[in-house]
Amino acid sequence: MPLDNLVQRTSLAGQRTGVIRTSCLGASFDCRLVLGANSLLSVQPFGRFGTGGAIRLVCQICGKKSGYYPLCAEHFQMRDQGLVIKCKDCGKWYLKAEGCSRCKQDTQDSTEIMFDRELLERWGKTLFHIFKMGERYATTDHDKDRYVVVKQISREIHELWKDADKELISVPQEQLDTWSCELRTTAEDGLHYSDDDYDIRRYSGILGIAQEIREQVQSYSMDLDEVPEPESVSSNVAFVKDREIHSRLLSMIENAEKTILIASPWIKGIGEIEDGLTQVKEERNVSVKILTRQEGDDSYHGETIREFHKRGFVIETANHLHAKMVLVDNKELYIGSANLSGTSMKRNLEAGICTTDPRAVSQARVYFEEVFDDAFDSRFRQN
Repeated sequence: MPLDNLVQRTSLAGQRTGVIRTSCLGASFDCRLVLGANSLLSVQPFGRFGTGGAIRLVCQICGKKSGYYPLCAEHFQMRDQGLVIKCKDCGKWYLKAEGCSRCKQDTQDSTEIMFDRELLERWGKTLFHIFKMGERYATTDHDKDRYVVVKQISREIHELWKDADKELISVPQEQLDTWSCELRTTAEDGLHYSDDDYDIRRYSGILGIAQEIREQVQSYSMDLDEVPEPESVSSNVAFVKDREIHSRLLSMIENAEKTILIASPWIKGIGEIEDGLTQVKEERNVSVKILTRQEGDDSYHGETIREFHKRGFVIETANHLHAKMVLVDNKELYIGSANLSGTSMKRNLEAGICTTDPRAVSQARVYFEEVFDDAFDSRFRQN
């Protein structure tokens, strides 16, 4: 078919642009074409692909990372100008001059999910590294059997990313669900029975990847109507101080439904909060990820971290960490001066804010995941 037949005859900044739907490895996705007078200037894929670490949306129009919004900042402004509108039939945002590509093209196959090759490579290499270390140092035959499961999954992932010519790789959702389930079962079983600190850390790493796979699938499958638009969200900002911080954090944790992200350099002496985290994980399968410092000379902090590993929380350490924040369900954020410690919660003069502002929440989530991923990568490079 001639290229001109695929491109909508619209003009933008002196160039013709349009959207076509193409396929890769059995999955279809949108591409934006930009044409000059006589030639194709660029083909720009856009849509939601796996990004690694942070679970982010991309702009439905240009494909730029947009946090937890379906539009980037530029296209939000164009929406205010009436140049970007939302389709009443399918709910997709589109450029008014071009029309809705989703309604004009075939429906995307939801059973296949597109991932960056680098993300699959990171999963595969990390799992294989965990297997090799576990095979060498595992203290029981049961531990060795668990690491064999990890080895098999790492090989399956390797078969997908080994082709260096493919930047985007399609993975069946059923396969992703299987990996996530098997890794999670293996990790939780190991965390329950193992007493070796190194095995516990390895199982915690396995659990982290299992949760990341699950979150990527959930993010990809998210109904865009679930994503709040700025004007429809109550941007509450509350100042909290001293003993109020403890009660507010405890309330946030007890009401968590999906995820809890915690950044705190020091964690110790917080019995009620520890119990709250354990309860929501056991009762609602809430994912708990913690970023903190290494044990150092503080044995109480070290004991808390080891206990958190045993409870199945995913933990990474960054020795330069000074940020203190708690983010629940990508909806509510605390950020302030207080560590998660008995001293900060019960004695020190501390201050902070709690907010549901969607932009602040999104930016905090991206920052947390980036630091968490860097800490994760650094630990395995050192090993």
